[in-house]
Amino acid sequence: MGYFDIEDVLADSVEVPCKFQFKMPGLGYLEGNPGRAIEKNSKLNLPLWLARILAIVGGGSDEDTEYEPEEPIPFVELLKPDFFATKFINSAKASPESLDVHSVNAYFYSLAVKWITLFEDKELASVVSEMLLARALEINNHAGSVNIVTSTTTTDSRLESHSVHFESANKNSQFLMTLDQFEKDLHRHAHDSYKQTKRWMVER
Repeated sequence: MGYFDIEDVLADSVEVPCKFQFKMPGLGYLEGNPGRAIEKNSKLNLPLWLARILAIVGGGSDEDTEYEPEEPIPFVELLKPDFFATKFINSAKASPESLDVHSVNAYFYSLAVKWITLFEDKELASVVSEMLLARALEINNHAGSVNIVTSTTTTDSRLESHSVHFESANKNSQFLMTLDQFEKDLHRHAHDSYKQTKRWMVER
């Protein structure tokens, strides 16, 4: 993903839960209290692009501790969002094809890659990889369902012209409504490939 990739930008704007590890003067407006401070241990949802920076940048030592830490304590601690929680992980392991990934988050896989990279979460990486593989097989099955539609047009001179076009046989499938943006792109590319193959077979 690049900086100018709109899907990457939208994924970075998704809010994730954070816990502040310092008292932050003047930032109360972030939680609806203008002019006040955010207290230490306050929990707040922040866009991922901002939360990621604050979770990396150190804010110095904690005034409440008696020792100097080896590394600066970051401003916030990133908390695992609901869409990566144990309940979702268990559902993904049990029946990935039945998951409504779109309702979890429209940019689920982009977020998963960012989270896995940030925390080196090997368990999540394994679950998401297996989940995508299982769902990709189902996506391919739907993408390969292409109907050939032939239409005949009669002109004023009674000459007939025939045209052939292709349409999806599963365009109203409930499964397709559960795809996140990455899976939608995957389905579109696979479907276009099947259409081009069938067109070649019909017209050659």
